[in-house]
Amino acid sequence: MNLKVGFFTVLTSGVLLLSACGGGEDDDHEMSHENSNGDEIKSLEASLEVPGTVEAGETAEFIAHVTSNDENVTDADKVVFEVKKDEESIEKIEAEHSEAGAYTIDYTFDEPGDYVVISHVDAFSLHTMPQEEVTVE
Repeated sequence: MNLKVGFFTVLTSGVLLLSACGGGEDDDHEMSHENSNGDEIKSLEASLEVPGTVEAGETAEFIAHVTSNDENVTDADKVVFEVKKDEESIEKIEAEHSEAGAYTIDYTFDEPGDYVVISHVDAFSLHTMPQEEVTVE
């Protein structure tokens, strides 16, 4: 019986020791952004800026600000803005990089209504698609 208790005590102590060493924040991963092969791990974030309200016939500017690992992305593979009304895609327009990770288009709405604008962003073999609503009066 004492052998079983001793073995269990040693096993439990080992597990606790290993979990204590492995605990805490993953500082090395956050700082290096590398995988086990030494390749840099890229993230992809995009924020979409649209005016909340626009007049029909008036030109509106849409901006997708694209970052990776907190740095501006100036060479995204593709940034496309999609304009939708009532779940139906009306138009898709490819954007060009303007400055500091910003990809911009100008768009004119013909008719009043509620629209959804989606920016489809492709970079580093990743895809993200933030969307915002626009009301056209």
